[in-house]
Amino acid sequence: MPPMTAADGPITFAIISSAPAASALLETVCDALGARTKLTIKPIVLRSYDKLASGMKSGEVDVAWAPPLVAIDLERAEIGKIRLCSRRAGKPDYSSAIFVKKSSKIGSVLDLVGKRVAWVAKESSAGYVVPRLKLLSELVDPDQAFSEQVFRRTHEAVARAVSSGDSDVGATYVHLDEDGNPTTAGWLEAGLSNEDVRVIATAGPIPADVIAVSALLAADKADTITEALRKLGEPVLKLLNADSFDIPELAHFQKLRALVDSATPAPATPS
Repeated sequence: MPPMTAADGPITFAIISSAPAASALLETVCDALGARTKLTIKPIVLRSYDKLASGMKSGEVDVAWAPPLVAIDLERAEIGKIRLCSRRAGKPDYSSAIFVKKSSKIGSVLDLVGKRVAWVAKESSAGYVVPRLKLLSELVDPDQAFSEQVFRRTHEAVARAVSSGDSDVGATYVHLDEDGNPTTAGWLEAGLSNEDVRVIATAGPIPADVIAVSALLAADKADTITEALRKLGEPVLKLLNADSFDIPELAHFQKLRALVDSATPAPATPS
């Protein structure tokens, strides 16, 4: 049986969330989006990114909110296309920082062998996925190098773990100004100052979360929904914690794609 497309029924809008309010917020967005586009938009709340990918591949998911790394995977598999990028704190991207206490003797990623690291969560781009890719690109395997890896669930908790000495090093988000100075960061969220920590490596920039559409969604419908989402305003911005949406330039994801490629082993060549 061929996969179902949007022409066969309502257009589905999916998000990944376990928050109790997510379903109601998404339903509000879909109602407003439907009113603007004159299309029937059905909300779907999923619990895993695997479900999102399989849903787009089968035609069960037409439009989705997705973190940038997930969206890149959708494009690599040719089952989805990035249509919009969100802005947060007025910026379309941010970075990941691997950091230590100011007094730490750790000077570079090469000094991390045997140390204890605090991550945010396995789903966190800045607090886990991207800094691990950075370390792998520097030929430091986190699973071999660290003596302890713990998940603290929030960026603030990671900063506090490093500050208290419970962990030797942590990873969190950071927004940098034009001179490279942190303006927002996980340690600032925790009440620490930039003088309390020392950044030993950064990775990125990491594009903010995106709106992706299924490769099976008709181009005219994809264009209609993309334009409507840009104009929808408060409902969708509240749902996705965004300031606004931009149509991304091709180069916007280039550095992140390059980082993923640099940390991905090349396929073995048959002997």
